[in-house]
Amino acid sequence: MNAKDALVQIKNLLFSEAEKKAAFAMVEGKLVDGTMVSYDLETSEIYVIGEDGEKVPAPVGEHQLESGEIVIVTEAGKIAEVKKGEAPSVEIEIEASSDEKEDEPKKDEAMAKFEEVLGGLEKKVEELTAKVKAMEDKAEDVKEAVKMSAVILESLAKEPSDKAITAPNQFAKQLKKENNDRFNNLQKAFSTLKK
Repeated sequence: MNAKDALVQIKNLLFSEAEKKAAFAMVEGKLVDGTMVSYDLETSEIYVIGEDGEKVPAPVGEHQLESGEIVIVTEAGKIAEVKKGEAPSVEIEIEASSDEKEDEPKKDEAMAKFEEVLGGLEKKVEELTAKVKAMEDKAEDVKEAVKMSAVILESLAKEPSDKAITAPNQFAKQLKKENNDRFNNLQKAFSTLKK
């Protein structure tokens, strides 16, 4: 494999998934007060999404997400730290009743709410699992690209240079000679034009 082919393969490995990376980069969520936010833990940026859909850097302070995580913002729009918090608990109240027929619908409602919350959690776990898998695949591509980069560097190191290296004190002489040659060529061109 020559250096050019290796560079093409590295480019394909590193940049073919750029759109997917961009899709996973910004995550949207809600704060406990219902405010929509968009954040990226890689770049440490967080934005508040207005009703019109416009993104504005989040204000300084602590912001708790619905997931329970607390995002600490020390500079407008910049995440300083993310603390793991407790997810808000879903309270299901079941009133005791002497009549078992009335108890059945309440238990069914409570079970339906519980199953709904559990279904949402399962969906989030599946999404996160897919994202982790994609990141693992990308990491393998990066490892392969690094190996190919080493091959390219080795092949480039073995290639002879097309120009001889000149001593530093000769550089000024060479530059002056080139400038004089250009000047002489211009004079010849003007004298030819005058004739």
